[in-house]
Amino acid sequence: MAYDIMQAVGGRTLSLSNCSVALNDFWSCFNNPAGFASQEHITAGISYHNKFMLKELGHKNIGLILPLNIGSIAITASQFGYKHYNENIIGISCARSFGPNLRIGLKLDYLFFKFSGNYKNKSVTTFEIGMQYNISESLCLGAYVFNPINVKLNTLERDKIPIIMRLGFSYYVNKEFLITSEIEENFEYNFSYRFGIEYCIYNKVFVRSGFQLNPELFTFGIGYDYNRFVVDVSAQMNQRLGASLSCSFVFIIKQIA
Repeated sequence: MAYDIMQAVGGRTLSLSNCSVALNDFWSCFNNPAGFASQEHITAGISYHNKFMLKELGHKNIGLILPLNIGSIAITASQFGYKHYNENIIGISCARSFGPNLRIGLKLDYLFFKFSGNYKNKSVTTFEIGMQYNISESLCLGAYVFNPINVKLNTLERDKIPIIMRLGFSYYVNKEFLITSEIEENFEYNFSYRFGIEYCIYNKVFVRSGFQLNPELFTFGIGYDYNRFVVDVSAQMNQRLGASLSCSFVFIIKQIA
């Protein structure tokens, strides 16, 4: 059985061909909890991803980050599907910086799956852990594991929750130009490779593009960072299944001095 709720979140990430493991932004609270350790303000975000232009394949997300003296915490919720079948995750995560270069994050997840008719709903609890390390001011390495304890919904082999591992980097060629890449190993499916680029064309206006292998995706998008508000729009193209569109919004609720 395939589960889509563990897919990447956020318009920026999706326009970079789902690269996320070495990025430091709000959407790290979904994609790699280590990445939001450097968030300095109380921030909320929402996103929607429409896979292949089908409302039944909609992926909805909402999150809140709260910086504390000992680190940062985040509360997130995600839903994939429609009224007759949907997948859901509620998560709480914490992230902390250990010196100027190392960041570590841990997230606890409660997953539940709802079915219509006489089918029984199912739920399970697991966790994810991530790490980021700055090799230099320009180069960051990231690593992430989802469900390392290999939990299952039941004893059936086809109802296993997948173990997902990611390893990648982000590199700022200069202040305007970012290159990022990662590999993902989903133990229920095949190995995937991703590559993305981001360029600031004018005064916090960003253009992005990338590609992913297995499954094959070509991606592009734009983003605008206006003071306390960030909006990102992205599109993904699969040769066989068509286009997927997404949009995300991030808002700083309270700036902390």
